[in-house]
Amino acid sequence: MHPTAEAQRLFLETEKLLTGVARVENIARSIRELERGEVAVTAYPALSLRFLPKVAAGFLASRPDVRLSMETRSSRAIYESMLTGTADFGISLVPTSHPGLDSKLFHESHMICALPPGHPLAERPVIDLRDLAGEPFISLGRDDLSDVVTAEVFGRAGLDVDPVIRVQMADTACSFVAGGRGVALVPSLVTAGWRAEEVTFRPTWPTAKKEMWLYTRTYEPLSMLAGKLLERIRSELDLLEERYRPDPEAVAALPPLPAF
Repeated sequence: MHPTAEAQRLFLETEKLLTGVARVENIARSIRELERGEVAVTAYPALSLRFLPKVAAGFLASRPDVRLSMETRSSRAIYESMLTGTADFGISLVPTSHPGLDSKLFHESHMICALPPGHPLAERPVIDLRDLAGEPFISLGRDDLSDVVTAEVFGRAGLDVDPVIRVQMADTACSFVAGGRGVALVPSLVTAGWRAEEVTFRPTWPTAKKEMWLYTRTYEPLSMLAGKLLERIRSELDLLEERYRPDPEAVAALPPLPAF
C-alpha cells in the first residue's frame, strides 16, 4: 500500500501541527520551571555596580535562556522606571508614596568603616567611631540620605562630622580610601569587588543601617522568575550582613557610649 498525494499532504500538515504543539509544550515547561523568560531590574548605584551583577551572574548560570536587563538610577529616580514599565522591580534607599507603586522594606544594610591598607585601626575587629576623631573623613552625598545616617551615628558617639571630601557614590568613596585620602562609612554591600590590599573593611560601633525599599507596580503581579531573583538577592544580602555584624565580645570591651 502507498499513500496518495492527498494523504502525503495531510501527513505533512499534521506533522507541522504536532511539532508546533511540542514546541509550545517545551516553552511552557521552561517557563514553568523558570528556565526561560525576561527580568528587568532598576537599582541604586551602590547595589547595582558590583553586588547585583555578581548575584545575577550566579542566578543566570543555571538559566542560559533567561534574559536580564539591569538599569542604574539614583534612589529618587527609580520610581520613573517602574511607572514607565521598563522594570519588573526596583530597589531604592528611599520609599515612595506614588499611588501606582507598592513600596515596602526589603532589607537593611550595615554601614561599615572603609580604611586604607595598613591603617593602624585595621588591626581591630570593630572600629569604635570615637577613634575616627581627627581622621580625614570622606562623606557620601545627600541624595540617598547617607549624610543624615552618618551624622546621626557620629552624633551617638559624641562626634561631629567634618568631611574633607564629599562624593555621591560609595564606590567613589572607596576609591579615595584606597588612595590614602581618608576613611569612610559605606554600605557593606559595596565590599564586593574590592581586594583586601586595596581597602580594609571593618564593622563599627555604634552601628548604623541603611534601609532598602522594594518597588513593585500596584496592579501587576511580580513574575515567578523576578521573585526567584529577589529571593537570591535577599539571601546573599543576609550572608553579607552576617559577615559584617559587630562581634558582641569586641563591642563589650569598648568604653560605654556617652549619655545624652
